[in-house]
Amino acid sequence: MIYFLARSFSPYIALPCSVSLTFMAYHISLSQDGRSYSLLMFIAMVGLYFFMKYFRTSRKRYLMVASLFFAILFYTSYSSVIFITLSQILWFYRPIKEYKEPFLSSFLTFNGLIFLFCLPWIVFVIYYYKGQPIAEEIPYAKDIVSLWSIANGILHDWVPYAPLMICSGILLILFPILSRNKKNAIILLSILVLPIIGLYLFCNLFNFRHFVASRYFISFLPLFFISIYLSLHTIEFRFEILKRFLRLRLLFVILFLVSNIIILPLYYRSEKQDFRGLVTYLDGEIKDNDLIILSTVAYFPGILHYFGVSPEGRHYSIPYRRISEDDIEYRISLISENKKFSVSYSKKYWLQYALDRNRLWLVVNKITAEKEKDNPACTLKGYFDGSFLTFTKFPTDDSMYLFLYDPNSPKEKGIDISIE
Repeated sequence: MIYFLARSFSPYIALPCSVSLTFMAYHISLSQDGRSYSLLMFIAMVGLYFFMKYFRTSRKRYLMVASLFFAILFYTSYSSVIFITLSQILWFYRPIKEYKEPFLSSFLTFNGLIFLFCLPWIVFVIYYYKGQPIAEEIPYAKDIVSLWSIANGILHDWVPYAPLMICSGILLILFPILSRNKKNAIILLSILVLPIIGLYLFCNLFNFRHFVASRYFISFLPLFFISIYLSLHTIEFRFEILKRFLRLRLLFVILFLVSNIIILPLYYRSEKQDFRGLVTYLDGEIKDNDLIILSTVAYFPGILHYFGVSPEGRHYSIPYRRISEDDIEYRISLISENKKFSVSYSKKYWLQYALDRNRLWLVVNKITAEKEKDNPACTLKGYFDGSFLTFTKFPTDDSMYLFLYDPNSPKEKGIDISIE
């Protein structure tokens, strides 16, 4: 679909955009998740394609089809609202100079149709809304994100490795400077920049504490590629002498492919996060009254899922108690194969369980594992791969290491693996 969408902007960039998206490791990873992000991007591309088709032909039927797909975006995920809103800037984009369709009537028609298509769901939500929270609190997302972290995260995921990130940043800056149609270039660039600024301001103004990942902007990814390759085409057009020595679009495609081909073999050999393996191991080794201590509360959903515990709502609701002014313990008791045990997280209070000589299973990340490997009281019992998790950045290495603290068996044998 990106081939046809990119061709709507320029026939010279259709193939480079298609090749880039096809071999993009980040896109492949999201496509294999059981989430709506890849579907959102596809629907957004279809909607934009018919939107641009309307600009070139002035046929109302294309506007109606575009509004239908924009409404489907809304039904698919509320996160698409920012895309539906800011993509309206394309009304000022002019793919052809001959376009003279009345702006206001077309704008009202398009948005009126979107509202009409979305009205049944809006009425349903209003009717059944009884004061429920709009967004559930996520206990492991406590900080308000910075503008730099959002922008850096997007570039890190969409154009991996520093050389590609630097080249992409320079190309986006040069695009409105060198383009002959500066208005169109600024419009495309603003569609990419405004969502980042808008989400940052929203989080700060409403004190909304949530981690922000590049996948929340996935609908803008096709426009990102289009802007990059339009910038390259502009440079080649403005400096024709370069064509004798360099094919900038080809060089960028090669650099992009190499950067992603480095990642792909590692990705296919690795796990996103092997909670199933972790729980399977624990299920066979755990004893009555054992405690599973987690190094982060974010491990709760995966572990509870494979222990057969379903959430009551969208997120798991973990019982907790305040231990001190700066420490809270999250703890839930479980039964598996007639064995009673608990899963717990706290910053420091879990050390009290060790002092009470309880048998503890420690599920920790790589940083904590490096500290614990030299602790003679703890035995490394397992490694569970998570080197290609998509969390705040792709890939995030969140592999899990399982240690056993058993005061009654201090010479318990473990496994010998390097933690690097």
